Amino acid sequence: MRSRFGMVVGAVMALALAAGCSSSGGSHPAAGSDGSTAAVGGPVDVGAPLPAEVESRGKLTVGVKCDYPPFGYIDESSKNAGFEIDIAHRMASYAFGDPDALTLTCVTGSNRVSFLTSKRIDLIEATMNYTPERARTIDFSTPYFASGVKLLVPKNSPITSFRQLAGKSVISTSGATASLWLTRCMKDVKQTLFTQTSQALSALNQNRGAAFAQDDTLLLDLAAKNPGLKVVGDAKADSPWGMGVRKGDTRMLAWVNGALAHMQKSDYFWSEFRKTVTDPSVQRQFATYVPRPGRGLAYPSGSTVQC
Repeated sequence: MRSRFGMVVGAVMALALAAGCSSSGGSHPAAGSDGSTAAVGGPVDVGAPLPAEVESRGKLTVGVKCDYPPFGYIDESSKNAGFEIDIAHRMASYAFGDPDALTLTCVTGSNRVSFLTSKRIDLIEATMNYTPERARTIDFSTPYFASGVKLLVPKNSPITSFRQLAGKSVISTSGATASLWLTRCMKDVKQTLFTQTSQALSALNQNRGAAFAQDDTLLLDLAAKNPGLKVVGDAKADSPWGMGVRKGDTRMLAWVNGALAHMQKSDYFWSEFRKTVTDPSVQRQFATYVPRPGRGLAYPSGSTVQC
């Protein structure tokens, strides 16, 4: 998977900010009322009012990934970049008529919910799969992407499936869906957990685990940029991603859902994904992973962590 920023994973990891540091994004064009690009103007009516607290502050504060190319990462100019970052800028355009009326805060799988509940951020947009367990703590927006868990292994590894991991050490990241699935479904696997993708990738390259279990979206990008690695296994715990807002914050949830519906209607998700991921073969793999006009995504009714 190739991002339009043409960067290598090593540079991403070296430049990634420590979790919790904030920045303003780079300059982005604002969105017109129909979802098209337009000059900076007034806010866009998405069918629900922006919460008064956010409106009075004049900025959205969004928790994003900073080590997860091509969805959220720090580019070579030390700016936040990626598919989710562009969505965040579009939301700022809708809210304030200015795509840069935005504070981006780096979060990880293990701290993103606590950042939200402690009001350090207004919402989570950080590659977060829906699970019923998470939905008991926060409220999820409508889905804007989807993924499943696969395995990253060395090119010469004999491992081709999850069942071959029995009794082995597997690398994952704290709080990630991959770790939750392994904990529930492969109790004989010893997990080596890290908070950052860069740490997990280094551990795999140092043979500290038989595989790195993570979302297929990230692993395909890592494999594309690391020719000694490959992605294997059938997708596990596949589930859509949603944005997270504080439990019971109905005004924020209504505004976020309105903004996402506006993007879906204009086919923004698919057009932006194709700008971010330019490889046609990868685009085809993920063609059904984004909501498009007349075709949305839906959360599962039961547990997403099925063994």
